[in-house]
Amino acid sequence: MQHHLACLGALLCFAPNASSQWSTESLSQARTRIAAASEGTRAYFAGGWLGLMNYSDVVDIYDASTDSWTTMSLSVPRSEMAAASAGGLVFFAGGRDANGATNIVDILDPASGTWTTAILSQPRSQLAATAVGTTVVFACGRRGHGAPSVYSDVVDVYDTSTGVWTTTTYANQNGKLAATSSGSHAYFTSGILVSTSEVQVFEPATGTWTTKMLSAPRRNVGATRLLDQLLFAGGSSGPSGTLVDLFDLTSGTWSVSAMNTSLVRPPAATIGHRAVFVGNTAVEIYDATTGNWTTAPLSVNRADAAATSVGGRVLIAGGGGGSTFHDVVDIYEPELGTRYCSPGNPNSSGLSARITVDGSPFVSDQDLTLIADQLPAGEFGYFLVGANQGTFQPPGSQGILCLACGFQGCGGIGRFNQAGFIIQGPSGSISVDLTVLPTSPPVAVLPGDTWNFQCWHRDQGSSNFSDAVSVLFL
Repeated sequence: MQHHLACLGALLCFAPNASSQWSTESLSQARTRIAAASEGTRAYFAGGWLGLMNYSDVVDIYDASTDSWTTMSLSVPRSEMAAASAGGLVFFAGGRDANGATNIVDILDPASGTWTTAILSQPRSQLAATAVGTTVVFACGRRGHGAPSVYSDVVDVYDTSTGVWTTTTYANQNGKLAATSSGSHAYFTSGILVSTSEVQVFEPATGTWTTKMLSAPRRNVGATRLLDQLLFAGGSSGPSGTLVDLFDLTSGTWSVSAMNTSLVRPPAATIGHRAVFVGNTAVEIYDATTGNWTTAPLSVNRADAAATSVGGRVLIAGGGGGSTFHDVVDIYEPELGTRYCSPGNPNSSGLSARITVDGSPFVSDQDLTLIADQLPAGEFGYFLVGANQGTFQPPGSQGILCLACGFQGCGGIGRFNQAGFIIQGPSGSISVDLTVLPTSPPVAVLPGDTWNFQCWHRDQGSSNFSDAVSVLFL
């Protein structure tokens, strides 16, 4: 990959070419119908179909903290599993192998690197999974082939805190349900068989089901949670596949939106304040801060890709069509804020230093990382923050300070130059505590504030600056 964050300790990281939003890597094996989940700093892509009666037992593991890939193996090769993580464990349940539907659940403990297995109450593939706290819920799925009656209405529930399995029943027999969750409930809807506007809501703590309603009935919806909203996007056998229903978990109210392109059963993942829905040739990206949708192309045309997020990135892996299968992983790593004063003055490397802001604009998330790259190798630097933009060339500097500065010591500009925050070229980054920006006096970031960030660095006996980024916090 061209740019990923490799961290040393809690604060200092390195991220070459961090301003690019998209990059690609490769799985160890080309395949489709993969199961994907994330836990901690790792993303897992498990199993898959290799064509004809051939199935994969490979688990490709991406670790965002080291920007590295490793592999492990499932107990049985299979595709069309459900994957989820809860209680520090990662689950790969059910699926289809050369003998048909299976009831095997492979359970990985990433802390120890050990595997155990469990058994679903009923063999099936094309099931859906989501986690609610320490509980994992596996819903419906396909038991075999032929008439619709081969689909299941069984829901298996596993509580990682007690190690107890229970079962309940879904509203209808179905497969490939859309699934997502809040802090206390699991939400399921649509699927491959039934065109419906009903969202079935399950509360594991009480074992009860309730129903909510989408704006219009349809099949093959994609679903995910983004901050305090649930998004149910796309679909078929109903209104346009661009339709998106949004449920506000705080107010309990619904609203509707529309993507730019029509998507059927799109895999989904979230990153910061963005939700990503994956089509065959492109992705639709929803920004919760603006309510707007944008479209970005994928590197290859493929159906049945898998998607998950980890370490500030969305990874879209595998997939295929016909007899063609892909090992490509498209990686989306968005920037935050608005770049200005760009490009900066070139430094001794021949390049202009760049700053990128990653994380969430929501103050309550406490998730903000400053990243600088294209610095002179071996030269030290630190980040600056200011409430106002400006243009000033300090005496003896080759670059321009793009934050408001007086001539009496640049009052009002904060410097992240304490121990642990000094970076060294060619690239580096720090995590920002939004409760104590290092201005004089220190201040906390509040919703509605706009703050500007820049990087200063030494440059062969002189100094220089990166470009700058402005961030509106919410």
